[in-house]
Amino acid sequence: MLRTVFIWGLLSLFLPLQLVQAAEGGQPVTLNTAIGTTLQGYVAGPEDSGRAILLLHDRWGFDGTMRQWADRWAAKGYRVLAIDVFDGRASDKMKLATEIMSSVDPEWIKQDVLAGLKYLAAPRRAIATVGAGLGGWQSFQAALLAPEQVAATVVLYGKMDLDGKNVDKLRAPILGVFAEHDAEISAATVKGYQLALRKSSAINRFITVGAGHGFLDPRYPGYNQARAQEAWEQVEQFLSANIGDL
Repeated sequence: MLRTVFIWGLLSLFLPLQLVQAAEGGQPVTLNTAIGTTLQGYVAGPEDSGRAILLLHDRWGFDGTMRQWADRWAAKGYRVLAIDVFDGRASDKMKLATEIMSSVDPEWIKQDVLAGLKYLAAPRRAIATVGAGLGGWQSFQAALLAPEQVAATVVLYGKMDLDGKNVDKLRAPILGVFAEHDAEISAATVKGYQLALRKSSAINRFITVGAGHGFLDPRYPGYNQARAQEAWEQVEQFLSANIGDL
């Protein structure tokens, strides 16, 4: 069944509204989950690419920004799928965006993420997951839920649910990019992530950026354009090294 679509917020701070519906080269898609629900997504990039990215949105929801990010990676030769785990609900207002995020069942989100991985699966294709904030949490969950499908994991200032029971499930190399001045994820928390990951077989690399939470996204007070560019360069190098040079 299709879950009810609620309200759309401001679609994009990067693209003109007339370009949001169908950026060049990409197209909307509908995915089915294992529990009988459906979700919407946006797919771009060469269909025969051996490298793919599952792109996961933050608290603002699935909007023009996600399409722009998808198109950016698609232009580099990746097959990219961005999925909507909020069923059309989106807002550029912090309070409403946080309320929407808090209202969604995390277990339902996990099913959406698995559906996204299934959609991208293809012979001889390596899949990476990339997400910021809530999307970072989703990216890490993908590595836990489907270690045999995820070839690389990027967590951009997202929370990592780690304990002694699940750390052994991790297989994919992990890049964690965190903010030095982050009230949501402290330096001590990041250190805890690093210590916990030492108990797994996954190779992990952590980077701390001299900025605040949300430094990639102008909708956050901590946005920092220079640090954002540096972070994306690190992500590009990580993906090239772990799912093939372009």
